[in-house]
Amino acid sequence: MVRRRRNTGGRTQTTRKHSPKRPSKRRKNVSLKERFLTTAIWGLGLINVALVFSFMSNFFSADSEQPLSMNGPPPVRRITVEVLNACGVQGLANDVTQYLRQQKFDVVSVGNFSGGFNLDKTLIFDRISLDCYNAKKVAEALDIEANQVVPELESSLQLMVTVIIGKDYRELKLSAGR
Repeated sequence: MVRRRRNTGGRTQTTRKHSPKRPSKRRKNVSLKERFLTTAIWGLGLINVALVFSFMSNFFSADSEQPLSMNGPPPVRRITVEVLNACGVQGLANDVTQYLRQQKFDVVSVGNFSGGFNLDKTLIFDRISLDCYNAKKVAEALDIEANQVVPELESSLQLMVTVIIGKDYRELKLSAGR
């Protein structure tokens, strides 16, 4: 600070010349809003870092996982089956139902075939896929030939496979030992 003397008509005054303002060493009062915004920005920054880390770790560890194939079999789930008797032997549909349930199929409907009791060969209809993946599984369990498996799509039935038991029922595998 520099002191100067000024002459003001007979009297001498001493004035101070102020130096340019220096920032004070005291902390500036930060408002609550500014503190909240600063905290929010830091929080969002940390979340971004965590997301980038997660993405990078998933990206580089994905090599060990098997890709899903569009051509392969569908994911494993219980196959829902309808069993219809078309040969006229009383109780046969129930016997087939019991065997299929032992083989872990979900039999949801049992009854007589509406087309009568004159079907010579047992037929299996796949109701949801043209490649008959589900029907082939049921045919394998019953030891039925592949030419008796037919795709007949019917999405309104809420089931995957229909088994219509024909007069060749004696050839069906209805026990685990046969």
